[in-house]
Amino acid sequence: MSYEDLPCADFVELATEYLEGSLPVEQRLIVERHLAFCSPCVDYLEQMRAVIRVTGSLREEDVPEPVMDSLIDAFRAISGHDR
Repeated sequence: MSYEDLPCADFVELATEYLEGSLPVEQRLIVERHLAFCSPCVDYLEQMRAVIRVTGSLREEDVPEPVMDSLIDAFRAISGHDR
């Protein structure tokens, strides 16, 4: 796989693993090469880093109860635990 073989949609799928440092070396290098040539994906990655920074500082009590309830319902629906 080369830079040309990594469409932006595939980069988005790998971004979390890249940030976590869990990609195999070969895939990490392909992602980094892609980032060297794709400023929209660099922007996307920076946005993800910003979200991680902000959400990492949130406490449960910072989220209004109706919003928390909606999030929990959405996560349950996605995971199949909507009982």
